[in-house]
Order: sequence, then C-alpha cells, then structure tokens
Amino acid sequence: MFNKVKHIILTVLLVSTLFVSTFQTTVFAAEGETISVVGNNNELLLDETNYTFAEDTTAFDVLVQAVGESQVKYSESEYGVFITEINGLEAKDPYYWAFYVNGVQAQVGADSYVVQEGDELSFRYTDWTKPSENSVSLQIIGDKDHVILPEPSSIAYIDQPTAFDLLQIGYGQENIEYETSEYGVMITSIGGLAAEGTYYWAFYVNDEMASVGVDSYALKNADKVTLKYESWETPAEEPTEEEQQPEEEQQPVEEFDQAALKNAINAASQYVLKQEVGDWQAVALNKAGKTLPDSYLENLKKQLTERQGSFSKITDYERLTLGVLAAGEDPTNIEGYNLVQAIYNGNVTKQGLNGVAYALIALDSANFEVPSSAKWSREALVNELLKNQNDDGGWTWSGEATSDSDTTAMVLTALAPYVKSNADVKSAVDEAVKYLSAQYKNSKIDNSSTAAQVVIALSALSIDSHSDQFTKDGVSLIDYLLSYQNDDGGFDWQGGDTSDSFTTDQGYRGIVAYQLFLNEKGSLYSLTLEKKNTETPADNNETPVVVKEDVDKDTSENVSTTKNDQPAKTKGYPLPNTATQSYNMALIGLALLIIGITSLYVRKRQQQ
Repeated sequence: MFNKVKHIILTVLLVSTLFVSTFQTTVFAAEGETISVVGNNNELLLDETNYTFAEDTTAFDVLVQAVGESQVKYSESEYGVFITEINGLEAKDPYYWAFYVNGVQAQVGADSYVVQEGDELSFRYTDWTKPSENSVSLQIIGDKDHVILPEPSSIAYIDQPTAFDLLQIGYGQENIEYETSEYGVMITSIGGLAAEGTYYWAFYVNDEMASVGVDSYALKNADKVTLKYESWETPAEEPTEEEQQPEEEQQPVEEFDQAALKNAINAASQYVLKQEVGDWQAVALNKAGKTLPDSYLENLKKQLTERQGSFSKITDYERLTLGVLAAGEDPTNIEGYNLVQAIYNGNVTKQGLNGVAYALIALDSANFEVPSSAKWSREALVNELLKNQNDDGGWTWSGEATSDSDTTAMVLTALAPYVKSNADVKSAVDEAVKYLSAQYKNSKIDNSSTAAQVVIALSALSIDSHSDQFTKDGVSLIDYLLSYQNDDGGFDWQGGDTSDSFTTDQGYRGIVAYQLFLNEKGSLYSLTLEKKNTETPADNNETPVVVKEDVDKDTSENVSTTKNDQPAKTKGYPLPNTATQSYNMALIGLALLIIGITSLYVRKRQQQ
C-alpha cells in the first residue's frame, strides 16, 4: 500500500513541477542596460552595473534594485519622489541627486521615467549653484512656425550623447516616433505631427542644417539643437527660360573620364581604410578589389557573439549578410548563426520599404536558397514593393503618396534582377527611372548621398548615369556625385570641404557601382558565397542552425538566431516562451496521475 501511495505522490509532484515551470515572468534581458551612481567629487558609489527590468519599471525602481532599498531615502510630494540620500550621501542644499538617461539630464523625476531598452542610467550628486560643464538647448518648431517646445535655458549632459538622445529625453520618448534605415534614424512624428507628403522633420544645429542624421550627431557644449517641420517642395514659380528650353537644345554630355574615376575610387578607398570599416564600406571595398582589414571580420564576429546572433532590426541582419559575404564568409553559418534565415523569416515590413528592399537585395546577393516554408519568398518581396509604387512612379520609405529619390533608388536596386523575367517589374522600373530623371533635371537631387543611391540603382539596371537622360546643363549624375569628393578622398553631403564617414560611405559605394557598370560586372551587391571545406561532411547529423519565431510579428522584428540549440537572449524584449515541450510532459504526467488514481480505486474495490 505504501508503494502505491508513494507512486501517486511522485506523479503529483511531477505534474505540479511541470505546470509551475511553464509559468514565466516577463523579464527583459539585461544586456546593454546599465546604472551608475556618482557622488561628491566624482566618487564612484556604484560602478556601471547591468540591470534587468520588466514592463513599467521606472528608473527609481532600478536604483533601489541596484543599491538596495535601505540605501535609498526619499520624500514624496504631489510632484512625485524626491531622492534625499543614496548610499549615505545626503542631498543637502545646494546639492541634489541629478538623474541622467543616456547621458542627457532627465526632464522628469526618476519615479516618472519608465525604463526603455538600452537605457544607461546615472545618478549624480550635483551642486545646482554651479553651471554644468556641458549643456545644450533644444527647440521644436512645428507647422507654420508654431513653437511646440520653447527653447529652454539649458539641458545638461555627460559623456557622448547624440542629438537623438537629447530629443527623446528632452521632449519625451512617448512623443517621438521614428523609423530606421541604412541612413540611420528618420523622425516620422513629433508631438503627433507626422512627417507626410512633402513635409519632414529637418534637423538644425546652431541654426544650420546638420550634415548628418539626428542619431549620428554627437552633442557639443552650448549647441542649439532645433527640430523644424519643413517641406522640401518650394512654392510653384514660373518656369525659367532654361526650363522652357527644348530637350534637344540642352548642353550635350561630354565623354566620361574613366581614368579620373579610377583615381577617385583609389582616393576614397584610402579615406575609408583610415576609418573603422563598417559593413557597407566592406561591400564597396570588396567590389573595388581592395583588401579588407582583418579587424573588420574580427569585430563582426565579436558583435555576433556578444549579441548571441540577436538584433532588434531586420536591416541589421540584411546589412550584416552583405558584410559577411564581402569578408569571404558564409552568412548562413557565421559563428553558428544563420543571418539569411533570420531575413526570410523576419518581420521585413516593420522598417518600411527599406526592410523589404534590402531583404530582397540580401537574398539575391549570393542567390541564397529560400525554402517554401519561409515567411517571405522572393515573389512576396517583389509584390510587396510593386504594390507600394506611387502614381508619380517612385516610392517613399514612409508609405506616403509623395515619393522620394532615395527610397525609389533602393527599390530599383532590389528589383533590378527581375526586370527581364517579370513584365510587371519592367513596367514599374521604367516609370521609376523616368521619375528619377525628372528629379535630377529639376534639381530635386541636391546632395551626394541621394545621387549615390541613384547611381547604384541605375548601374544595377545597366543604365548609364553619364547619359543624356541623367544630364543637366552638361553635368551628368555621376559627374555631379564626383563633384562632392574632397581632396582627402572623402565626400561631403551638400557642399563644403569637410568630409565625413557617413556621407563618404554612400559616395564611395556610388562610384564603385558605376565602375562595375562600365566594366559590365553587375550590381554592387552581387557577391560570391565562398563555401569552405570542413572536417565534418556536409550531410552529417549535426544540429542545424535555426531561427526562432518572432516574439511578436506585429510589434517586433526581433528574430533571434540560436546556436547549438541554446536559445539566444533577445535584448529589450520579453524572452520567448519555449516551454512547449513542458506542456506536453505535463499532459502526460496528468494522464499517468489519472491512471494511477483509477488503478488504486479499482484495487480497493476488489479488496472489499
């Protein structure tokens, strides 16, 4: 009898354990999120320490978690929590505990700020009577010069925050909407005012339009940062005599100087190699026949290992796939991760048409196989692009009716391999090329980055950027792009003598793409997959590299790769529930429990 009871008890314990193990608390991965506490005279009371957080966790919660509840004293008022002491250091006038997020002094209390993915928090013992060593101002101007955020006296900062950090912390992350592309962050809405049609959020520093994106500009002391709602479309004017001039009377294009192009590529290569080489630069260096530094692949592999193959944006996987190919490695198995699988099973539409276009570019870069079970086939990606073409022939990254040349060029680059085999693609491409030609001839392509993207697209389509179709006043599109190259080999965005790596990256890719066109060597993104011999046969029984499902297909494109069947942690998003097998075991245990009880009952009846 004892043995029967023992078996039943063990069965109950098994079932209970399995059921309990299937319930998980929503906790966010701690990779990258840190907190520090700095006391008087910069004394380090808490070195940078990683923290975990759940939904609705505040910065005050994180502080208490990091130093201990007994080490934090505070008072409460109608304005929230006021921290009076941390680790025994009391905030006595004129000192107080200042609170920074990502290097920018928060404009709300620590108990009001909800922690976000990647946040670096810092509490600093500060004398309010002394001016900050570094401070900036932020102003936001909406439609018709309506001031949304009046310019404050100053916002203090520490370390090296960007203007995007300032915007998010200074105005509130909940008031900012944005998308990311290969250009970086693009602001889509501030305070509910959306960038749509011809309107966008222009970024100024000290009353001059910045030459880099808002997330690429590192703040400098006393900067005046302004975000202004503007339109790139100028008011309609009477056509000039030049615009009325018949097409045949335009100045003819001169013969292109190929020797000058070769020199330009060599100079740009030297400029790029003096900087830290990124993924896009690696592609251009590869196609220019240059040798990539060993540090590039080392850093790439380190990044994959540190992130456990998990990235928050689909364009990260797409860009890295091209970079891995450029470095001579296989992106279907790099450090045990399958980047290509993460693309065709990813949420490619969350980042707008950029994610879709570069998904197709990445898959076609080395003609990767896409299984029939994939979420995104090549056909589906092509159709997604075609259905979003606007009536003017172009495309826009934000899905609005007014197209832009950059997005149109990226889409054309993606569609180029399908022109000959798909009549719908050919028709769409023809209209888009007309759109780009008109944009250039009407001076709407007014910077080197846009010119470079168009040259890349035309070269992929085997269309000459030095033809009458892309010539204005005797200056072809490729000549126009080359006019932005400086003596140091780098490029500037819209005129000037100062090169920057962001603009050079795109200008360099543009001139390399044109050289490939002249030499009839195909697209810039046509790369070679080098299969390397391994000691283990290809048809072995090793565990395949797999890709987990999206955590949330509608709200996240965070597709996590796994290595050797070990789940990859996903930074900043709820860890996926992988307890499916546990539920099955629980059901089996429950069935055994029922059988055991029934058996015991029958035996008792028989003994009566």
